[in-house]
Parts: sequence; structure tokens; C-alpha cells
Amino acid sequence: MRPTLLILAALGVASIHASAGEPMAAGIEPATERFELIDPAALGFGFAGFTVDTTVQGELDYDDRRGGGLKLFEVRAIAPFAKFDHGHWTFGAQLNYAWTQADFGGLRELGTADLHSLRTTLFAAYRRADSPWWLLGFVSPGLATDFNDVSGDAFNGNALGLLGYRWSPRLDVAIGVFANYALNEVTAFGSIGVIWRPNDQWIVQATPPIVAIGFKPASDWTISAVTYPGGGKWEVGGREENVRQVDLSLWRAAISVEKKFGPHWRVSARGGIAFGGELELRDSQERVLVDRDLDPSPFGAVAVKWAF
Repeated sequence: MRPTLLILAALGVASIHASAGEPMAAGIEPATERFELIDPAALGFGFAGFTVDTTVQGELDYDDRRGGGLKLFEVRAIAPFAKFDHGHWTFGAQLNYAWTQADFGGLRELGTADLHSLRTTLFAAYRRADSPWWLLGFVSPGLATDFNDVSGDAFNGNALGLLGYRWSPRLDVAIGVFANYALNEVTAFGSIGVIWRPNDQWIVQATPPIVAIGFKPASDWTISAVTYPGGGKWEVGGREENVRQVDLSLWRAAISVEKKFGPHWRVSARGGIAFGGELELRDSQERVLVDRDLDPSPFGAVAVKWAF
């Protein structure tokens, strides 16, 4: 999972931990019922559960048209495997796996690569029933590679600390500090998020870089518009062109439709445009071999979730 997505997934966990229906501090009235965050991009928002998401990306043409374009087929899985409470604390763990089949076309004769990302996320959340404040933190070690020649560059990790405040039963805000290590690069930055539910039909999850607006025409249907980042960073090996690092970034904007089946199953489909793409390939000395902008292209995705 990309660093920015981990920040917003953590915010979703924290918001649910302080979900409506719990007693609040004096002067703040509890909501009449619990609500579930929307998850239009299948990133793990909402109630915890097992999720499988499949994305088919149309060809992203290279900006200079040489070498054709980049084709992507992605499968992601989220699997929570531990959770327990101790006083005002909640602890948990989950596995995140992603397989990306990247067809580089004629670019430097790279052909097709199977890129894998595996990550374990360990989190802790603190929430008192008599206070609107909440805390959440996590560490998330992992690796991203094609498994052809794994070295230390394949290992990555990140950590986050969040401080949140529930202004009302329908409004949560949070600020956080995040640090990430990948491909020998360390980055750190802050994040601000707002989750607002003006009524029982609409919800706004303005948690940059992900922004989602959802509408529920019925209790078991959700229609959403969402923008979120995509791509990833992987170490690769066994390439004739001496490529050892793949750095892909892009954005996706989509319309999503989700249907609930009973208390546990959710099935969703979304479609939209990938844009703002950039592909960078580097050698073992981190010298840039290729730096290409990618033209916009449509994509489609289907997700299935079994919520606890």
C-alpha cells in the first residue's frame, strides 16, 4: 500500500473507533446510530473485513509515443488477522498484499513484469468514552519486489501518529505526522483530514490526497465520486537493461457503485480515468534510465468485501 493511502486508512480506522453511538464529552450529543465510512476505492475504510479488489487499467501511452504504452492489471487484498481491547486502547494487525502485472510494451525491451507488495500493519488506538479526543498510531514494515533478485532495496516501512477530535457526532477532524522509507529514500510530512456526515444520506471524506463524496439512495446502496493516488515503488531484478527500480505514480478519478448483501457482504464496481501518470526506471546505482510522462487512460475495477 502506498504511504498516502496508509494515512487515510488509519484515519478511517480511528474514525470508526470513535464512531457515532458512543457516549461523548459534555456538550456533545451522541448520534442515534453507528455509521460506516464509504470505501469507493476499496482501500480499507469502514468496518474491518476481508477485501479483494481487481483493477484493469487501459493502456497509458508514453508521452513521446516511443515504445507504445504501459498496461496494468492489479489485484489487491486486505486481511485483518488480530484485534483486541485493553482499557481505553485498541490494538490490531492486518496483512496487505498487491500483485501488479505491468506490461511495459516496447520500452527498453522490458516486456512484462509481475510486481508484488506485501505489508504488515500493526496499529494502536486510544479513545475515552467521555472525551472527543482520540489517538492512533501504526508501524507498517513490508517489501515490494518481483522476487527475481531480492536485496535490501526491496524492504520498506512507514509509521504514523494521528491526533483526532470529534467536533460533533457528524464531524471528525484529524492531524497526523507520517514517515516513509522506500528505495533508499526517507520522506516525512503532515496530513489533515475531515470526515463530515451532514445527514444520513450524504458523507464527505475530505482526507487529501483522497477525496470522496458518497450518497446513499437506500440503506444497501452507495453511489460515490472519488479521487485517489495509484502506482507504487518496487525493486526488480534479472532485467537485461539493468533496471533495478520501478517508480510509478498516477492519479485516478472514478464513480463507484456499491451494493450490500446482508450484514456482511459488499460488492462494488467503479470506473473512471487515470491521469497525471509518471514512470521512472533506475539502475542499481539509482541513476535514472527512463523518465516518462503517461497519457490519461480509462480504467475499471470490481471489489468484494466481507465485513465483520
